[in-house]
Amino acid sequence: MQRRFALWIAPWAALAALAPAAASAAPPAAAAPAAPTPEQQATAETDRTNLREFETRRRIAATHPNELYRLYGAEAASKGEWRAAADQFRRAARYADKYSQHRLSLIYWHGLGQPADRALAYAWADLAAERRYPQFLLLREKMWLELSEAERERALREGRALYDQYGDAAAKPRFERALARARAQVTGSRTGTSVDRVQVSAPLGGGSLFDGGDSIDLRPMYAQWRLDAHRYWAVEDAIWQSAGSVDVGLPETLNGTP
Repeated sequence: MQRRFALWIAPWAALAALAPAAASAAPPAAAAPAAPTPEQQATAETDRTNLREFETRRRIAATHPNELYRLYGAEAASKGEWRAAADQFRRAARYADKYSQHRLSLIYWHGLGQPADRALAYAWADLAAERRYPQFLLLREKMWLELSEAERERALREGRALYDQYGDAAAKPRFERALARARAQVTGSRTGTSVDRVQVSAPLGGGSLFDGGDSIDLRPMYAQWRLDAHRYWAVEDAIWQSAGSVDVGLPETLNGTP
């Protein structure tokens, strides 16, 4: 968008130089908007949360390590703590979290918290696109077009190593084992009632569990589909394949190379 806008301004400036009187009568052309910074390209609006929202998300994500580490990564990114963000997103990526793999691709592409590495960024983008979610496929292809031949060769080598550890074949069973441990810790109702029909809450801060004035609803944490790995993946696939949205930053200029 920025490049096309700049090309539109240039002919107007040339015409103004040829006709000073007309140019002086015309209102000044608006300045082109500043290009987004690498930090802006790699930060999502949803990274920023208040204390209560963060605590709610943290409690709900307690049974899902991919969501928990993704949350910590987003929090670090919102503070500009990019090395910590990469560490947390990498932990989430070990549990087949495609969004976290996508975020790692942007961090490496823009060199946030470490030197820029476009080949490694592509390898993460390729991994994020493993399930062929449209948004991640789009970013992967955009990155590929920006790579040199040498970078492409190295990206393929890096990708093979990443798939061995973070691909679905290795990461999904790791997630399923973690979910099974969490499911074993979930206590059922002693009265035979379903958790869907009762209020499950936890105190926020120093509030009492029974006062109701400072608590959060934890029923989503115990939703049955979230505790079944196959249903969990099916819901995630449906979201990303149809109506899912994600901040997909366009590759920006690095080291003066468009």
